[in-house]
Amino acid sequence: MRVKRIKLREIFATNSKKTLEIELETEKVRVRSSVPLGTSKGKFEALYLSTSEAASKFVFIKNKFLSQNFNSQEEVDDFLHSLDRTENFSEIGANLALAISSAFLKAFAAENHQEVFEFLSKEKAKMPRPICNIVGFKGSGDVEEYLLLPVHQTSFRENMEKIMQAYLKVAELLKIRDPSFSFTKDLESAWFTRLSLIEILKILTKVSNEFLLKIGLDFAASHMWDGKQYYSYSMNNYIFSTQDQLNFVISLARKFPIFYIEDPFNQEDFVSFSVANKQLSPKLICGDDLLATNVKRLKDAIDLKAISSAIVKPNQIGTISDTIKFVKLAKENKIFTIMSHRSAETDDNLICHLAVGLGCDYIKVGTSGERVSKINELLRIEEILNK
Repeated sequence: MRVKRIKLREIFATNSKKTLEIELETEKVRVRSSVPLGTSKGKFEALYLSTSEAASKFVFIKNKFLSQNFNSQEEVDDFLHSLDRTENFSEIGANLALAISSAFLKAFAAENHQEVFEFLSKEKAKMPRPICNIVGFKGSGDVEEYLLLPVHQTSFRENMEKIMQAYLKVAELLKIRDPSFSFTKDLESAWFTRLSLIEILKILTKVSNEFLLKIGLDFAASHMWDGKQYYSYSMNNYIFSTQDQLNFVISLARKFPIFYIEDPFNQEDFVSFSVANKQLSPKLICGDDLLATNVKRLKDAIDLKAISSAIVKPNQIGTISDTIKFVKLAKENKIFTIMSHRSAETDDNLICHLAVGLGCDYIKVGTSGERVSKINELLRIEEILNK
């Protein structure tokens, strides 16, 4: 495949900040691909440059993509790594790298007259199960995200309908129990409340039982960690040592119908992850900041039996090929994979196709607001698979 034209433009993400979009044209097709932004970023993520810095880098590399023929996604991504030999894309930026990489993926699929998920699928594709943010915004009981998810799935649509109903039911209960609740939402359209962690879990327990769902928690614990020894829960007035945090996580998981627990410890504490993973099996102990979609860190987690599930965020690593390698390694080691949006998204629905095409077990995709763009794309994909 030879590129006739490649263009970079600045667009806006859902947090009103600038991000990047690549438009790529070949003899046969024209495609666009944009990259999201993360509000809370782990220290091991590949480096994002400002849009102006990325634009200046693009000036120097764009012609390199016009001067040769690319036969595969791997060739494109190897070429990106040859342009930036750092481990975290600190030279050209992971945002620019991913925008280019994902635009090529779309072009390869389009030239092959396939949807992206079809182009990626190595076997019969299946729909991932949704994991949806219901209550969020840092400060709501200190935990970053309170989620609902199905344990089983016969239909993605049916599960989303249940979760949507549960989302609205939670709002009704928050209105009754929280005098300050005014249907305010965070960047991912999850409800914001001043209720305590335990009060939120009681509401979610009632709703999850009604709709036959399970609860998930994303602690994003690195952002509670003081860097030395304590986890600080500002709203709940807890100051926890590592052992206290471990005991607290285990007690919550046993007291409430919690099935999914993401980043319950700081991003360097493989040991606590491992202990929780052993004691709470078969519940899903998930690494996000711990892993940063990085194969090297995933290998460490596998060796230490630190996790049973892994978040997949292409913009943490910078290329489609690196994302595929991460998912492949996880699957080979029976680690559940969870494709995930970021807090500040665009109208690009590529992660839906990646989740299906790579055979991910789950997808974190939001519940309301602009997130319905991705939910609706998944509904369309399910229709194609059911034909």
